[in-house]
Amino acid sequence: MSDLKDILAEEYRKQNSELTHIRLAEMVEQTLDELYDTVVVPKVSEAKMKKEQAKTFLLSLPKFSPSEAWGDPNSMERQQIQQIFNVVGGGRSVRGKLQFLQKIADPDSRIRSPRRIISSLIILESLSAVINSFNSSSAGFVFEGFLSALLQGTQEAEISAKGNLPIQDLIAFSDSDKALPISIKLLNPRTPVEGSYTNLVDGLDEFGKMVYIVARKTDDGSAIKIEQFTLDKDNFVNALSLSARGSAKGGATVFQIIDHPELGTLSTKDSIQLLNSISADENPEEWQKKYNILQYTKGYSNTVRDKKRRKEEEEALMAAQEKGGIDLDASTALQESSKGGTQWAISPAQLESFDFVDYESLGELKYSSEEIEKIASIHMGKLNEELLTLFTATQGLSEHVNEYFTYEKRTKAISSGEAAIQDTVEIQRSLKAQIGDGGEEIRDK
Repeated sequence: MSDLKDILAEEYRKQNSELTHIRLAEMVEQTLDELYDTVVVPKVSEAKMKKEQAKTFLLSLPKFSPSEAWGDPNSMERQQIQQIFNVVGGGRSVRGKLQFLQKIADPDSRIRSPRRIISSLIILESLSAVINSFNSSSAGFVFEGFLSALLQGTQEAEISAKGNLPIQDLIAFSDSDKALPISIKLLNPRTPVEGSYTNLVDGLDEFGKMVYIVARKTDDGSAIKIEQFTLDKDNFVNALSLSARGSAKGGATVFQIIDHPELGTLSTKDSIQLLNSISADENPEEWQKKYNILQYTKGYSNTVRDKKRRKEEEEALMAAQEKGGIDLDASTALQESSKGGTQWAISPAQLESFDFVDYESLGELKYSSEEIEKIASIHMGKLNEELLTLFTATQGLSEHVNEYFTYEKRTKAISSGEAAIQDTVEIQRSLKAQIGDGGEEIRDK
C-alpha cells in the first residue's frame, strides 16, 4: 500500500510539472492576446474613427469658391473670405504667412485654437479648388486672387499710371507701408520661369525690384512647393544672361546695345560689361542712365520705345494738364504683344546656383483631398464634441431647408422641414455649450 501511494505521488508530481510548463506557455500567449486586444486594436480603431470623423467634418465646413474677385479688396467675395485669411499670422512677410499656414500640417505643432484649425482647413480646401477645378490658363489668374487674399494684397490687371500693362500680378500688403510688387508663376516641377524682357525693365524702373513667387506642383500631385526670388536693378543682367555654370547663355543677346544715339552698336559681351559697370540699385541718377541704355538693347521693344518718345513729346505739350499723357487704352498702352516681344527664361537649376539672386524655398502647401484629410485627422481631438456637432448641424440645416423648398412631394418636403427644425435645436444647444465654456480660445503660434 505504501509503494502504491509513493508511485501515485511520483506520477502526480511528474504530471503537475509537465502541466506547469504548458500552462506557463498558455498564460504567456493569453497575456499577449489580451495586450493586443487592449492596446493595438483600439489604436487602429481610433485612427480609423478619427479619419472618418475628419472626412465628415471637412464635408460640413463652409465652401468658398476662389475667383479673381478675391484679388479685389473691395469686392464682396474678398470681404467674405478675408475674415478667414485674417487668422493667418506671419506679419508683413511672404515667408511668415506661408510658414504660419504650413504649421497646420505638422503633427508635432502646438496648435490648439479651434478658430485657427478650422480657418486653415478652409484655406487649404480653397487652394485645392484653385489647383484642381480650373484649367492651366485660368488657374494662374485664380491663384493670383488666392495669394492676394493670403498676402492682404491687391491683384493688378489694369494699366499703370505709366501707361504699362503691369508685370506685377499683385501688390502684397497693399494697405501698409510694406507694399511689395509680386509676379506669380504656377508651374510644373522643371518648367523655367519666363517673362517679358521689356516689361521687366519697365517694372524695375517703376518699383526698383520685382519679387517672383513660383508655385510648382509636386510630382505626386499632393502639394505645391513655393519658391521666391528677387530681381533688382543690378542683379537682373547676370540673372538673365548667365547659365547655371556661370557662362554666358544664348539669351544673353537681349542685352546687346543697338543703334544707341551716343554708344552706337556694341557686342553682347561689351554691352553686358557696360551695363554691369553701372551700379544703380541705390542711385536714381545711375539707374536713369542705365535705363536709357536698356531701352536700346536688342530685347527691348522698339515699338514701346517709340511710343515712349511720342508720349514724352505729348506730355511736354500737355504739361498744364494734370492727367495728360497717360494712355488708358490697352490697345495702345506701352506694352509688348502677348504673342510677340522678347522673352527671358531662368531654369530651376540656375535659380539654385545663383548666389547673387535672393532665392529661397518657402516650403510646401498641401492641397490634395487625401492630404487635407490627414491634416484634419491630426486635429480632430482638439475640437470638442459641441463644435463638431455645430458644423454638422449647420450643414444639415442648409441641406434640409433647400430640400423643403425643392421637393415636389409635400410629404418629403415636410419631413425635411422637420429635420431642419431639429438641426436648429442642435445648433442652439451647441452654441449654448460653446458660450458656456466662455468662448475662450488658446492663442498659439
